[in-house]
Amino acid sequence: MNLCQLECPVPFERAEELSLLLEEDALSVSWYETAQDRWALQVVYCPTEESLLNQKVRNFFENNGLESPSLSMGPLPQEDWVASVYRDFPPLTIGRFYIYGSHVEETVPDGLIPIQIDAATAFGSGQHESTEGCLMALSLLAEEGSFARPLDMGCGSGILALAMASLWKVPVCACDNDPEAVRVAVENAKLNHLESLIKAQVSEGFAEVKQCQYDVITANILAGPLCQMASQAVQALEPGGYIILAGLLNRQAEDVIDAYRSVGAKLVEQLFIGDWSTLIMRKENNG
Repeated sequence: MNLCQLECPVPFERAEELSLLLEEDALSVSWYETAQDRWALQVVYCPTEESLLNQKVRNFFENNGLESPSLSMGPLPQEDWVASVYRDFPPLTIGRFYIYGSHVEETVPDGLIPIQIDAATAFGSGQHESTEGCLMALSLLAEEGSFARPLDMGCGSGILALAMASLWKVPVCACDNDPEAVRVAVENAKLNHLESLIKAQVSEGFAEVKQCQYDVITANILAGPLCQMASQAVQALEPGGYIILAGLLNRQAEDVIDAYRSVGAKLVEQLFIGDWSTLIMRKENNG
């Protein structure tokens, strides 16, 4: 598939909002620091989406009273794309897990749980701090014991569902509102020989999730949607159950904590990785 790339400068405080706006029409969206206090947005997309993404970016800047951006749009050389994936995706040891791509030929270190994930059209390779934080949080929860009814909400590539299935050898429900993410999660389950344990489905939040209570939930999404779904998320937890919340910057953590406290969850631990926080919260026994 021939891919294209869009790049433009973006104020840091607006990067997350613009990324969320473009996600459904792009293959990947990220932002990075180009110089001190200067940031750029990078979008990889199919050529058919070029005019739509161009217009969305320009409308966003205009609607927010920002100066019209200088956009760089053009083909992404396939050779460079593959090379950058291999270069930027070395094997990772995160908590109890060894995350690696199909290009890695090294032997899995003793004592670690292997999860094979390749860069694809769904978020979650272990590279991002929020995914790393969730894997660390799962490793910490594994020290508490085993869990029987896990749910991965907003599963993306399915990496967290794979991690829970590998840790506890139990069926895991994996949900996402993007059918492409669900497809990728199913493929990754097969790749890791966990297809018998992973049930992936399309769901808008908790709307289509089977009506039962889970003892652990992972939700690596974004701060805004996490706050909006706080009540439904905690209702889906059994009393004493844990929820891992990620996809939020350190400065957004208190708002998310307050949203979940207000509906009966308490903070157990907050993990900091760079600018990103991962929260482990627990439903009160009387919730």
